[in-house]
Amino acid sequence: MPREPRDIFERNDYIKWYYDPELAKDWKNLLKKYSYLFWIHSMNVKDRDHWIALIEDKKPNIQRTPATPHDAASYAELAVARRDAYFQIFRAFTEISAKMAEEVLSGEYMTKLRSALRRIVPEEQLEEHFAALERFREAFAHMKPKKFRRELEAERFTIFDDDLMPYISGHESVYRSEKQIMGDLTAEVKNLYREAGYVLDKSRGNLPPDEAKLELEFAFRLLEDEIEAWKAGDRESALLALERQKRFIQEHMILWLPYLFDDVANDDFKVGIALKYHGDVRDVEKYKSEKIVEMDFYRSMAKLAKLYLEHEYRQVEEMLNAARKLSTEELRSALAGVPKADTSGESTYFLRMEKK
Repeated sequence: MPREPRDIFERNDYIKWYYDPELAKDWKNLLKKYSYLFWIHSMNVKDRDHWIALIEDKKPNIQRTPATPHDAASYAELAVARRDAYFQIFRAFTEISAKMAEEVLSGEYMTKLRSALRRIVPEEQLEEHFAALERFREAFAHMKPKKFRRELEAERFTIFDDDLMPYISGHESVYRSEKQIMGDLTAEVKNLYREAGYVLDKSRGNLPPDEAKLELEFAFRLLEDEIEAWKAGDRESALLALERQKRFIQEHMILWLPYLFDDVANDDFKVGIALKYHGDVRDVEKYKSEKIVEMDFYRSMAKLAKLYLEHEYRQVEEMLNAARKLSTEELRSALAGVPKADTSGESTYFLRMEKK
């Protein structure tokens, strides 16, 4: 009998196995070569006991202390910070815009990201990762923005969209051992988008809805919806947006994105990417060090994103509890002057569904 799950991370009801024994054998062979990648392990998970053993020492820390809003003004500040944090994070994990590349080179991007995160995450937990981002920026400071954008986008493509191993298959259904995309989890996430009034832009291609960049953008959309509802004095819609945030964070994002972020930040993955494209990395330890900045933007962003998501698990509950006690008029007034996030020029995928 499978062991009883002890926590949310062990309650994985999506584990499947292969009908084709040869396919199972292929994944077992890949595991021998890429054992440092969580998603490859996930593709080899046979049952719940196997899953529980895999995640035993890898579970994200969801006991981080949330920031407490004491009144409408502090609530508004935290709501905007949460929205902006998701916005900056999803910008990093989707296709790189010209504006994003310019902001990374100038340091403006890091300033915006830090300003949002520091309202949720204690400053001392951020320093190491922002120092790494600054080293990365300094290494490319001489480069023209257009060339830098091509370099950064090529790096993102190499990590997530390449079809030559090693790479990261950034889909919830893969990381939660469903062994496929466009399966049950994909449909579940797509339905959550539709419930919130969103569809994916078909002109951008037929992407599986449970892709990492899409889930991150959706989280941003839910925060924007909440803020706009409070600004309109629509308490019912604001609280509904908050409930959707809680469900999406606690029933989806926290259950797989931390493992993906760990994969991106893994030292051996950095070396594996180097071997794939450079053929030979003679000094492995040097390549893992700060002296080689290749992939260090995404490695640092992955660490920051995981840290933020760990805080978000309890933060969204804190926001929901506070919102239920605060008056609609006070929140409307506190958020009245907050502009919508400027998504122009960014690589976005969500469209509002047309109302019938």
